[in-house]
Amino acid sequence: MRLALVLAGLALAGCGYAAPSEVDRSAPAYRADLGKCEDTAASDVNKQNAKTGLAWFASPVRRWGQIGDAVQSCMADKGYGRLRWCTPEELRSGNGVATAAGLKCEEPPPKKAS
Repeated sequence: MRLALVLAGLALAGCGYAAPSEVDRSAPAYRADLGKCEDTAASDVNKQNAKTGLAWFASPVRRWGQIGDAVQSCMADKGYGRLRWCTPEELRSGNGVATAAGLKCEEPPPKKAS
């Protein structure tokens, strides 16, 4: 029983958005954008999974990963960048960032034109 609770907690911890290191996570605009993306992602995933019986039955397992992916995409679209799974070359060069979900690599936001 305890093992199941620990595994469930680890799975949920790996689903949150992790911004690249150069993003100011304490900025009010960042917190507002993150909240909007989380709400929108959860709503969209729930609606999508409710469309078919098979997706609805699988949603307790798949939902958290789907929401995490949607939040990552939303925050990247807003210009915050994202963390993604590293390529083998990046892992060999040691360019990883430790997250709750494992080692990931930064995909920083695009540089603003001066």
